[in-house]
Amino acid sequence: MVDQNYSVKSVRNGLLAGYSAGICGVIVGHPLDSVKVLLQTNNGGVGTPTSRSASSNSASSSSPSAKSNAGNADTAITRAASQASSSSSTVASNASKANVSTATASATTVATPTSPTPRATSSLLESRSLRALYAGMSGPLLTAGAIRSLNFAVYDSVRRALYQRQLQSDGTDGTSHSARHDDYLHYDSLDNVAISSFISGGATSIFTSPMVIVKTKQQIMVWGFRKAIEDTFRHGRNTQQQRPQLLKGLRNFYTGFGVHFYCDAVGTAVYFTSYEYFKRKFAERNSDEEDVNNSQVSARNISLGERMLCAAGAGMVCWGVIFPADVIRSRLYAQSITNESAMAPLTGFQLARQMVQEQGFRSLYRGVGITVARAGPVAAAVLPVYDYVLAWLSSD
Repeated sequence: MVDQNYSVKSVRNGLLAGYSAGICGVIVGHPLDSVKVLLQTNNGGVGTPTSRSASSNSASSSSPSAKSNAGNADTAITRAASQASSSSSTVASNASKANVSTATASATTVATPTSPTPRATSSLLESRSLRALYAGMSGPLLTAGAIRSLNFAVYDSVRRALYQRQLQSDGTDGTSHSARHDDYLHYDSLDNVAISSFISGGATSIFTSPMVIVKTKQQIMVWGFRKAIEDTFRHGRNTQQQRPQLLKGLRNFYTGFGVHFYCDAVGTAVYFTSYEYFKRKFAERNSDEEDVNNSQVSARNISLGERMLCAAGAGMVCWGVIFPADVIRSRLYAQSITNESAMAPLTGFQLARQMVQEQGFRSLYRGVGITVARAGPVAAAVLPVYDYVLAWLSSD
């Protein structure tokens, strides 16, 4: 039996392979991730549903577009009033009503998010340069490699340990096939894959929560890294003070952590398990019937194109499962941006219930099209890179 216990070398290999995969994922996927966040939060203009905006004028007045619309309405009303002096009172009254209606419609447009359309997406892309879509990438680029390294290292180590238990439980020594050091990557159960990936996603969510909230604010407001960190520390669910207590300020970086944990832990489990399932199906299709019956099928020899296709499918399945929670997460982060309102911010559950009541279940899938489109190329870049780098390092 080949010793499957992880060593310093195997952990190192997982770290390096994960780092390479993480950098590739950020470079390929960040612009589309920015578009997704902007669609989910109505281009940063809305962090919460309409009733909240109506009950607090600060939410609307803090939006640049709201100020612009209000200014236009005031100018139009003033112009109508000056014209009224030389016209009949009836005309003046009608003009005033029309302009008030215009102002009301403008406020409603800002406060009420609508379902994204191809025209809205096109308008969003036209309003933001490619450089702006890369806003917020500095943080992930510096840290994504390290976080991915930790994620994949935990995943690889737990998966290796579970495969050892699987062999002991089955009463086998791995001799049903030609035993190799990487057998755990090909012959373990999908249950092992799901458990390992759930643990790795949950463990790293502690570190990714501050990164994601800062990145989201950078994407919405086109802020610098430092500005987003300062805003998160000073404004959030836990404090509205200019000089918040240190502990409360740090807690702001974990706003909506329950939703974030679900996205990371469950999303990672679905992601990796789907990837392994698709790979093994391709391997079975390419193998002899005898090998399939003898459980000797290995995904070692599937092509790069097949791996990329499997990864793209896994990414789409993953986002289909966690997307509503991701929308809630983005809205929670958006409502915490420079939140000076006296009202307490909504929790994730309250926000989800209010969105469904006011806008229907479609509101939970705002931006799903661009996200699915993003999931394919990003996953196709990340997982095959991890596979090949890990295999290359392990071959030494």
